[in-house]
Amino acid sequence: MVILKKWYPRLMLTKETYSKISIWVKLFNIPHEYWNEEGLSHFASAVGKPLYADSLTESMKRISYARVCIEIDATCELVDSFDLFMGDDS
Repeated sequence: MVILKKWYPRLMLTKETYSKISIWVKLFNIPHEYWNEEGLSHFASAVGKPLYADSLTESMKRISYARVCIEIDATCELVDSFDLFMGDDS
């Protein structure tokens, strides 16, 4: 993983360790009835701790995917996909 920091004069290049980091994730194929704060939070929590969604997701101006910022454990492997079962037996 690459972490970028803003450069400034006399920046000291030191190796830093992070236990938690924030990342943006895209969530695809979200059922319409879950396109709200509680539903998106439920889906995003499969990857990490949901923090907030971008403005296009919140306003539903782009519904091809939801974009959510989440906090993850920087020492663990990233999740590349997941399946959620919503309790519907059909």
